[in-house]
Amino acid sequence: MSPEEKCPRSEALSALVDNELLEPDRGALATHVTGCPICAPVLAEFKQLRDSFVALPEVAAGVDIASLVDRRIAAIAGIAKPQSRPQRWRWWQVGPAALGGALSLSLGVYLGSALMLGSQVTAQPAALQMAAFTAIPPGALCPVLQACNSMGH
Repeated sequence: MSPEEKCPRSEALSALVDNELLEPDRGALATHVTGCPICAPVLAEFKQLRDSFVALPEVAAGVDIASLVDRRIAAIAGIAKPQSRPQRWRWWQVGPAALGGALSLSLGVYLGSALMLGSQVTAQPAALQMAAFTAIPPGALCPVLQACNSMGH
């Protein structure tokens, strides 16, 4: 529990019930809980839950599940898979993939070169670059030609 927090987290209260806290933390938390109207019922509920779990009978499985699983795995692994011939690729199976790869590489080279310094995008005048910030939205109808022309002509 940090000094900034007024009440500890529920994990700290659970750790107190399970005796998982060190002595200084356990003492400070126990002192807080005795005077806190919020934490005391939560701690009581955790203790009741622990007592309910302790009261449950221990159930022992009548079957060794590990040996059953091992036998099933061994049975499945013992089944031989039928041998199949390796598939030969035909030109009509490889062609579309090769064409798609070539087009992707070409498009990547084209778009990459468009981003290089000195391309037409960066060489445009500043007024043309700032045209994206005009008051007229894209696709709007112009009332007069001069309103839509960025140069005013």
